Amino acid sequence: MTEEVDFLIERIREEYGAGSLPAGLRPAGEDPPPLALIDRQDVEDEDDIEQRKGELTRGNIVSVASVDESTSPIGTEYDHDIERVAGIRIEGLDADEFGYVDESGDDGAPWSSLVRVIRRAILRVRSYPDTGTPSIDYTHLELANAAPQSQTWSDYYRWDVDVIFDGFERLPDI
Repeated sequence: MTEEVDFLIERIREEYGAGSLPAGLRPAGEDPPPLALIDRQDVEDEDDIEQRKGELTRGNIVSVASVDESTSPIGTEYDHDIERVAGIRIEGLDADEFGYVDESGDDGAPWSSLVRVIRRAILRVRSYPDTGTPSIDYTHLELANAAPQSQTWSDYYRWDVDVIFDGFERLPDI
């Protein structure tokens, strides 16, 4: 399911840049705080929070991972509804801890603005990734299961959400 992960990383990369944060937070034309885009399948250990905080001093992180796939038959034919899910995690560290999240916008981006920019980058899509399988096409995508985690820590911000790629699979007649 790497097509979906690659697609989401590319969409966020295309949308995140100068002018992506709300007006007035940064001088006109100035780049937003650094953002690393990561395929979570390539990460060895993301559970060590102290190590993660060290990484967040270099920039905010958005990681994407393949999560699940499910199919169900449609009618009496051989076709199927298909759902593929990719998980997105946005992480940031408070500017007081040398990170790039700052509610005033002076030393980083307000957390809610960063989440909104990433969310908008995904939802603005009007085309869907090539599934790598000729018989599978997507019809839409949606965000589900949003899980803000920031209340657990005072200086570490985290927001998880699932991106559901919904489509269909046309199976050949027998």
